[in-house]
Amino acid sequence: METARTLHRQLTTDFPTTSLPIPSLSWLTTLIPSNISRTPPLPSLLATARSRLLSSDLCTPGLLDANWVPSHCFPGSLTGQSLPGAVGYVNSQEQILDRDVVVQVLDVENLNRSKWEVVEELEAIERGEQTRGREVIRLPTSNNTDGDGEGEGEGIDMGDGGTQTQTAAFAQNSTAQQQAAQQAARERKNATHKLTLQDSSGQRLYALELKRVEEISVPQSVNGKMIGGTPIGCKLVLKRGTKVARGVVLLEPSMVKVLGGKVESWGRVWERGRLERLRGEVSQQGR
Repeated sequence: METARTLHRQLTTDFPTTSLPIPSLSWLTTLIPSNISRTPPLPSLLATARSRLLSSDLCTPGLLDANWVPSHCFPGSLTGQSLPGAVGYVNSQEQILDRDVVVQVLDVENLNRSKWEVVEELEAIERGEQTRGREVIRLPTSNNTDGDGEGEGEGIDMGDGGTQTQTAAFAQNSTAQQQAAQQAARERKNATHKLTLQDSSGQRLYALELKRVEEISVPQSVNGKMIGGTPIGCKLVLKRGTKVARGVVLLEPSMVKVLGGKVESWGRVWERGRLERLRGEVSQQGR
């Protein structure tokens, strides 16, 4: 327990520079191995604690220091806590955050792209297709072979355990990833993003870029992997003085600090459900 207290003191001391949430003593205790005779050095434990915090759900019971949470959450006047299921209190006029608020990203959307355009892109990815200039190429998928191991997946033995087909597939995959990164960079330059943010008490607000924040962008999906972008579960600090207009946080580079991190399970759920969500929204808009 003494080691946990030392960790807690150090994380609290470092907060003004790191802005990381302060964890509870009980949670820090779980990071200290009990089955070894020698306790790991403090720098190693601090690095582990910081990494685990960034990859955790801030709303997990017992994760954060109970005294820290209330002073680093959205004020109830912004979120309309009395309104069941409310995301942002739209009746409130412009307000200014009177504290630093640590939040996690639940959703990110590029408003410069139409939902239908994104749906078409995701459907192409679902079919195993990507674009190369104006040419559509088909990326390798896991079901390119039949039950006997014969078919499109086979190729000429290269003598090193690979085949020409496999070599070409890897080259196509690498090219697709590079193109996705280049496309993301182009879109990121002039994009305006909308985010759904959640603080450590579970309150949610929408956020909108008032000025471009370079670290924020939509992750790109290539062969089932999320490449670049702002991961779901990424932690941000909304600095004291940030404007909130009618329940929407207005993001500016000088008022946002990106801490990083992600929640792996959230990212997978977000990616799998994104196409259906967008299809539903497009369908509603067409009515």
